[in-house]
Amino acid sequence: MVNQEQTGPELTQILQTLAISCLVIILPGIYWSMFGWTHMLLPLLSFYILSRFGEHTGKRFLVTAGILSGVVLLLLNHFDLIIFSAILMLGGGVLFSAAKKKNSPALSGLKACATLGLSWIVVIAAYSIISGGSPYADLLASIDSTINETIQYYRQSDEVSAESLVMVEQLLLQVQAVVPLVMPSILGGVIITLTWFTMVVGNNLLLRHHDKAPWLPYAMWQLPERLIWMGIIFGACVIIPIHLPRAVGINGLFLLSIVYCFQGLAVVVFYLNKWKVPVLLKAFFYVMLVLQSFGTVILLFLGVTDIWFDYRRIKRNKAITP
Repeated sequence: MVNQEQTGPELTQILQTLAISCLVIILPGIYWSMFGWTHMLLPLLSFYILSRFGEHTGKRFLVTAGILSGVVLLLLNHFDLIIFSAILMLGGGVLFSAAKKKNSPALSGLKACATLGLSWIVVIAAYSIISGGSPYADLLASIDSTINETIQYYRQSDEVSAESLVMVEQLLLQVQAVVPLVMPSILGGVIITLTWFTMVVGNNLLLRHHDKAPWLPYAMWQLPERLIWMGIIFGACVIIPIHLPRAVGINGLFLLSIVYCFQGLAVVVFYLNKWKVPVLLKAFFYVMLVLQSFGTVILLFLGVTDIWFDYRRIKRNKAITP
């Protein structure tokens, strides 16, 4: 395979890459309700371009696309989307840097999640200082208002029986009380899921189309054994009858559950590939695992117990192979 960093990409490749990059950044500013989801592809876009064309050429692509798209978004009066796009692309750049240093998938993902999380905290803090309001508080207030409106709607509805109304009210009031407590882990879960998606899809694209990938296939990924101690610490915090440690423990356990579910999914992918299950049946099985609550419990169980049972015999093979 010819080294793209040395020869440089062709003109057609340059134009295609710039066009795709600009579209992914600009489209949400034109019609957010339809194209807002494309911003979730920005970490994958920056990671893939840097890995595909090399650091020097890849940065030139991303900077050029960023400048062109930034001008268009400024004309559309969407300065906030420029910051949003820059942070997401930075996450992909951190993944590329970690992969270049030959960091493990776990460490690479941790670096990207920490970068995205800290960047958002800095942006929200700066916005709060400048504007005098907090987007995080506005989000909680919006959810609280929506729940109150829903309760009022059911109270005024003649189609809902008294027993059903009591059950619905109790459920919504419980949600209203829990949401402020777990909102940090919900937002953190979005960051973890986005990072996982970028790593898995980016690694697979590079492996399939360019015969190179920074990490082993996803089916062979494994979390560090010591991570389970974090779960034990967070579990102990939940027991403490003080609000702050308990809130930290609950949110920490929620985030760890997501991470271990992804490890459980890697175990499932390993055996589906090993047994050569057809693609359509695989897709159906994945959808059922994600949509069914019991499927999530299975993934979590597999992810945690893989530490001790080593379902894929990764540790055993490492011990045998010098």
